[in-house]
Amino acid sequence: MNKIFIFGLNEQRKKVLEFLHKQEIMEVSDFDGEEAGYSKQETVKTISQFDSYIASASRAIAILDEYFPEKKGLFSKRVHLDESKYDMTKDEINFVNKHIQQIIHAKKTITDNENSIGKINLKQSQITPLLSLDIPLNFQGTFTTSAKLGALEHEWTNEQIIQKLEESQIEEYYFEIINTTKQQTYVWFIYPKDNKEEFENFFRNIGFTEPGFSLSHRTCQKKYQKLEEDKQGIIKENERLKNEIKGYLQYKNEIELFYDHLTMRKEKYEALSHLGITENTFVITGYIPKKNSEALKKEITSRFDAEIVFEEPLPDEAPIAFSNNAFASPVEGITSDYSLPSSDDIDPNPIMSFFYYLFFGMMFSDAGYGLLLMIVCGILGYSNILEKHKRRSYKMFFMCGVSTTFWGIMYGSFFGDMINTIASVFLNSSFTFDPVLLNPTDKPLELMIISVAFGMVHILTAMCIKFYMLWRKGNKTDAICDIGFWITALVGISIFAAGMGLGISPLNTTGKVLMIIGFAGLLVTGGRKGKNIISKIFGGILSLYDITSYIGDALSYSRLMALGLATGVIASVINILGSLGGNGPIGIIVFVLISVIGHSMNFAINCLGAYVHTNRLQYVEFFQKFYEGGGRKFKPFAMNTKYFNFSKE
Repeated sequence: MNKIFIFGLNEQRKKVLEFLHKQEIMEVSDFDGEEAGYSKQETVKTISQFDSYIASASRAIAILDEYFPEKKGLFSKRVHLDESKYDMTKDEINFVNKHIQQIIHAKKTITDNENSIGKINLKQSQITPLLSLDIPLNFQGTFTTSAKLGALEHEWTNEQIIQKLEESQIEEYYFEIINTTKQQTYVWFIYPKDNKEEFENFFRNIGFTEPGFSLSHRTCQKKYQKLEEDKQGIIKENERLKNEIKGYLQYKNEIELFYDHLTMRKEKYEALSHLGITENTFVITGYIPKKNSEALKKEITSRFDAEIVFEEPLPDEAPIAFSNNAFASPVEGITSDYSLPSSDDIDPNPIMSFFYYLFFGMMFSDAGYGLLLMIVCGILGYSNILEKHKRRSYKMFFMCGVSTTFWGIMYGSFFGDMINTIASVFLNSSFTFDPVLLNPTDKPLELMIISVAFGMVHILTAMCIKFYMLWRKGNKTDAICDIGFWITALVGISIFAAGMGLGISPLNTTGKVLMIIGFAGLLVTGGRKGKNIISKIFGGILSLYDITSYIGDALSYSRLMALGLATGVIASVINILGSLGGNGPIGIIVFVLISVIGHSMNFAINCLGAYVHTNRLQYVEFFQKFYEGGGRKFKPFAMNTKYFNFSKE
């Protein structure tokens, strides 16, 4: 990265910002120039207004999608627009904003109406048990009598109520059970006004409660009918409002453009808040990749009355952006998900990418699955079906597919043993697809040795990077004593193990010598930072204990064998199940169905497993040996639109 300063005239400030916005290659940072007489423009209120308008536009789009969802393809792209659409006129803004407010208002009215319908439904459910009552709900009685409507808990019969009345020594009364369920019983009482006190005591004793809703002057039937008429009227109103919203579908593109336009204006005002401004001039500062620096300087100085100055940023000051070739760049997202490198780190992607593809292929390990992965991800990653920023992951899986195909050939696996099964069951042939290297099911121990060997290479590579980083920083003693001797010892162990396995005596001797040198160096220098002779001696001895950690790390690579074996075995089992139907027409149909379903599931499960465990090997076994991380991501001043693409892609 270069630190960049752009000096120009205020009258060209807007055009310079818009030009930088469209170039999408510079991160704008805060300029601190108060001592030099520079001030800053206050943009908080304007940005707040933009946020409000953006929220309204988003709400309007969500409303249109709610009622009239638009079917989008699985790999839909933003619509590309010419630069002439980069700006909107004031009339266009007012026109679109008017429709946005109308959509939101219509939705609010619909929501309020739906709440009213809910209240009406509640009222209807409350009076439904009372529909057989043919007098007004709020009837209080006559000149000499009182009437009361209420409910009792649980199910009551006439006999039970009469019994309770007799127990209370009440003789003059009339009641009707209006409705009864297991939960409650509605009862209507009429009694002499002179007996009001004894009836109130009676009601309390039996748990008689009045309805929890307001009583109407209408009968239940008429009240229910009136509520239903009101509800139907509201439903018709909502239908009208929905049709009104549907009419705004023709303006959806304009609303989406309005949303993106405001987003871009907000971005420009956020950038504007970082500028240093005097009465006649401005200064923009930020960071730009070195590869883009001279080209941008040439463009700006030729278009505007401006001057550009570049500086080397301070350590850990500049943001981080990767710059790799087509082989390594697809895995940059894997590294970014872990952590961006610090100024002391190297870019691990060129080295990590090789091991990433290698290990993924060893774990997925089927040529048929690899070809499918290559075809699908190759089309999506290297064509224009997707936008550029969405292609990287597919490019990564394409590379993984190449590795998977290679290891499938090495292991003799093409959808498991499908070729062998088809040849023997359906073609009555002895043709076989033989492995070039080994068959994992026949030689699992050999495969485990190969896996651990690759793991040791992976670990030693990480340690060599750590050695280089320490040496580059000037910590040469630490590089030799803490890393160099361990590399020597581990290389010696590896050569010694290879010599034993292959039966080559010179390798045994060489391995022993390297082990002795490595462990002796660790024993002598491991406690060099101790404060006294005892701590120095014990420090050296204790440093040898780390061998258990390295052995454990190496053995963790046995997952390369385990997952590779699982993929092939499960695929072969699927083929066996498919072939059980015989070689007739029905057997062919059964084989095809079981193969499609079974291999699809095996593909999905083991592809996910290979992805997860490959990441784990990079994050835990590789990065932790040398990688510090903690860098800040480069965020260029760019058009981060949602619906339309204005970039020159």
